[in-house]
Amino acid sequence: MTTEHALGLAILAGLLAIVYGAVSVSWILKQSAGSERMQEIAAAIQVGAKAYLNRQYSAITLVGIVLAIVLGLVLNWETAGASSSARSFRAPPVTSA
Repeated sequence: MTTEHALGLAILAGLLAIVYGAVSVSWILKQSAGSERMQEIAAAIQVGAKAYLNRQYSAITLVGIVLAIVLGLVLNWETAGASSSARSFRAPPVTSA
């Protein structure tokens, strides 16, 4: 298989994945939200998940700060700054809607 064929297959696979995702989202959004009790349970799960993720992001932030300081002291502050700026592109903390 040539590089051009491999690239074409990779692009095709990516496009198929996007189409599949769009169809799946459309189907899921058309489904019933469930009974009132099911919606209460889903809301409770969402609250717990948001609290968990916020706790994880706090821990990751603390580790990132310590890592930046260690990198700055051991290597140099330029490397520490580059590493910190790369980590800043992580997912943002979850906020309640």
